Amino acid sequence: TMVCGQTWAKVATVVVAVAVSGWSIPMVTAHTTRTQDVECDVVVAGGSTASLAAAITAAEAAKELIVCFTEITDWPGGQMTAGGVPAIDFGLNRMAENQPASFRSIMAAIPGNGSQHTTYYGSGSPGACSVSDKCYRPNVLVEKWIMPRLAASPNLRVFLRTAVTDTTRGPDGTVASVTAVQRFPKDGTVEWSQRLSDELPDWYSPMDSDAFSKTVLTLKGKVFIEATELGDVLTTSGLPFAQGIEVPFENSSTYENCGQAQTLTFYMEVLPVGSGVTPAAVPAGNAAGGTWPTDYADGPAQWEHAWSWRRSYCAANRSLMAVNPGDVSQQNLGNDLDTAYLFPTMSAVKKELASGWHGGLNLTALRMLEDRAYGWYHFMVNTSHVIQADLAGRLTLNKTVSGTEHGLSKMVYWRDTRRAVRGVGGFQLTHPPLRDTMGNTGIHFNDSVAIGDYNDDTHHLQIPSCVYPAYIGTGRGEGAKPYYIPFRAMTVENVDNLLVAGKSMAQSFHANSNTRLHPSEWTTGVAAGGAAVLMVRNKWSTTDAFREIATVQKFLNSSAVGTPLLWSDVPDQDTTIGTVCELNRCFGVDAQAASKSSTFHNASSTCGKSAGELNCTALAADEWLANVQFWTSNTTVGSLIYSIQNTVLKKSTAVSGSLPPSEAMNVDANYACRLLNTTKFAGYWLCAHREQA
Repeated sequence: TMVCGQTWAKVATVVVAVAVSGWSIPMVTAHTTRTQDVECDVVVAGGSTASLAAAITAAEAAKELIVCFTEITDWPGGQMTAGGVPAIDFGLNRMAENQPASFRSIMAAIPGNGSQHTTYYGSGSPGACSVSDKCYRPNVLVEKWIMPRLAASPNLRVFLRTAVTDTTRGPDGTVASVTAVQRFPKDGTVEWSQRLSDELPDWYSPMDSDAFSKTVLTLKGKVFIEATELGDVLTTSGLPFAQGIEVPFENSSTYENCGQAQTLTFYMEVLPVGSGVTPAAVPAGNAAGGTWPTDYADGPAQWEHAWSWRRSYCAANRSLMAVNPGDVSQQNLGNDLDTAYLFPTMSAVKKELASGWHGGLNLTALRMLEDRAYGWYHFMVNTSHVIQADLAGRLTLNKTVSGTEHGLSKMVYWRDTRRAVRGVGGFQLTHPPLRDTMGNTGIHFNDSVAIGDYNDDTHHLQIPSCVYPAYIGTGRGEGAKPYYIPFRAMTVENVDNLLVAGKSMAQSFHANSNTRLHPSEWTTGVAAGGAAVLMVRNKWSTTDAFREIATVQKFLNSSAVGTPLLWSDVPDQDTTIGTVCELNRCFGVDAQAASKSSTFHNASSTCGKSAGELNCTALAADEWLANVQFWTSNTTVGSLIYSIQNTVLKKSTAVSGSLPPSEAMNVDANYACRLLNTTKFAGYWLCAHREQA
């Protein structure tokens, strides 16, 4: 029998200012100050995993800058902590070489050897779970790593229990400030005793309530990072934002108001026999219009799987079949709400914006989600007799690990949210560049600033009004490739000082199904935090940062930030490796196209070296390669071919994302290009672009 019992790594703490929740963190806490202006260099509007990474990165990489960080709960970390998913969803980023230095540090602080689970035994983590190498109790992570790490930066001002309610933009469109409401529990208030569906509107209200006194903060800054869980900055700034699924195509600008099924997790504990402890009273809940599995009462296997899947603490036997006294298990296998979408219609969102922002949620659906969670708890209790006859009387909600009196996690586990529509240059990150490529990785963009790896993971809603478009497919575990995330996805078109990280990026719903997991969120937060530092120091706009992307990448990869920009142990493909003389022109090619030509020259040589290439000249400024898949055909030189969808004209056969801006030009559907040669090479036409009338 393998026995649990591990000690958390010690983390040094630096005392900075007044104590908050047991830690010394610089923040405004005076109840007598009802409004306050706060001057910052970088403002991180937070609540997500990405926001924590961004705040830590910016503060630690630039100690001369004042970084202000808002957190809507009192547990920074998003899905890693308050969102109740303390089981890291890894792909190849489980390798330390593929993790930012800050993420390596937080992973190293979680006890255990990091081994993966076997057929019979759980992973080498505190939870000995089966879903991850790192399953842990979030309250311990907050206490042992997150709060000490935040406290270690004197230039970091943390505003816990703070909701962003408004955003002000200047005449030039840049963000000037965000308004946020910070709440303070009144004496006698039992915090976290009210359901989120009841209390969330109070969090956004500037008025004192029975439970909280409030301070209205105006956070002024030079660079802002939107990394909230509900898109609070995007929505309140008057900027375009996306919500739901693009239809009928991934690059469409219309949206269907459905998306991911969300979940609200909780933690169950097994009380020892004869403990004398009475299990906590738990609201009855219900299936919220859904159903429960029918096979849990047929035998122990399914129940054991649900218990050890995301077990957060293993008290004794590390077997995946063991249910030990003292075990704490996080539950989210059966409590997805698939009968309602938590985001209301766009018209309802706009109506709320007009009357006063309070998160933009369908509170009825949120109540259903809470009922579903409580109902799942009772389902697990009522079917536990398949394990032991008396187990039901010893199962209870562990409120210490959740950090709440109501027993559910502090925040929803958000799988999607509102996001930026377009980034610099009209860019939107879509799913195909992450996976549907010929190489071993997704497209290695010229402006890649983060890496990630996870399956296309969409939890479908089961409601008649939600019909998922064909391009999404089943959307569950359809395979993945290690992918790259470009800087442009972290920008907002026409807003020079706003970055977006995590689920708020300029990406499609489908792309978010890949990028939404813990490690990827963290890497985007690191990239945003690092880029913000350079933008402040150099007085750059986001367009400037994109233009100076080599400097940004060097900084991110330096010891100041320490994030990897290339995958370890994964060969990169589909980038330009040299030139060929084909179609009477000299142009760049990737490895696949190079294999189709007898005139290949490596990167250190050029075309025109042999007699057969005397007529081979470089592509003129208006000459481009057009992928035949996305253009009409023609058999006459000088005739026009037309793009059949939004696509890219290129100077190389390499994937467009790997090319510098001068070698790739985005064009809309029905764009015209004049055919210069009726012969195709490696699936490309040669055509001449003219400015469109």
